[in-house]
Amino acid sequence: MLRRQTGLVLCLVALSAATLVSSAPAAAMGPAEVVGQSAPKLVPHSTLPGPGAFEGPVRRVAVNGIEIGYRQFGHGPDLIMVTGDTAPMSLWLPYLLRPLAEDFTVTIFDNRGVGYTTDDLSRPITVPLMARDTGELIEALGLVDPTLVGWSMGGEIGLTLAERQPAVLGALVTTGGDAGSLHTVPPPPGLVRDLADPKTGDKVFLELLFPPTGAGGAATARFVRAYESIPQEKVSPRTLKRQEAAEEGFLRYGGTWHGLGGITTPTLLTNGALDRGVPPVNARRIHARIPGSQVSIYAGAAHGMLFQDAERFAAQIASFSSAAR
Repeated sequence: MLRRQTGLVLCLVALSAATLVSSAPAAAMGPAEVVGQSAPKLVPHSTLPGPGAFEGPVRRVAVNGIEIGYRQFGHGPDLIMVTGDTAPMSLWLPYLLRPLAEDFTVTIFDNRGVGYTTDDLSRPITVPLMARDTGELIEALGLVDPTLVGWSMGGEIGLTLAERQPAVLGALVTTGGDAGSLHTVPPPPGLVRDLADPKTGDKVFLELLFPPTGAGGAATARFVRAYESIPQEKVSPRTLKRQEAAEEGFLRYGGTWHGLGGITTPTLLTNGALDRGVPPVNARRIHARIPGSQVSIYAGAAHGMLFQDAERFAAQIASFSSAAR
């Protein structure tokens, strides 16, 4: 769990005010009308420019009392991707999505309160609530036995969904995620403070994603170039606080951890060996509790291992998903 770091520095500090400037229009934020399931609605003028154009336009569909904004592209079996804490779907950068779209029909979406997805302020945001959002989105879009890929908090959401609704998913892949409870090994003391410090936050965050030397240097440059090429969606201070509370609550919530033994969904747990935000021991502990699960620790990579080793990660997802079918 990265608490709110995944979204905080990228969306609030914006990695560097001098270099990574968000130009996407702010989506509607605030309480959603409580509505029933309906046909998806196209969001005009929402197709990304340049390298992100293949992702197509945003559509919105009403599920679980909110409207979820999503994109779909590619061909093949269904795959749905769940972002980290307060991170918008625009953070799924094209160089990771393109190889996945060669093997899957990919669905990416914004969690509640983020980007194109509305919120319901009468309900506190929790990881189990977002797991229900994800399950209802899968149903509303008619996805068939999808593989779910969850990064950071997205991994928590995926594990919670698999624990609560085992028939919904065809396979589950987590990266840099944990199962909450007191069994989670947290980040080292001071990391959250350093990330929040405007003098150190940008540098610390990039070093959290990628090792500062070796392959990490090239990975950082590639990530920054791709990030700059995609207009990034907005995240309000209110949503930052609400999702931060969700992460803090998940650290006290034991339901997902205690339910791991009942997960029947084929599960692959991945992590960067150098991940300080979510130490890899968490993936190994979850692996020991989920029957038949697999674990894969990427040497020389940190919390951004899915971007540093994008092609390898995409190939591993395809191989694992195919074996699970």
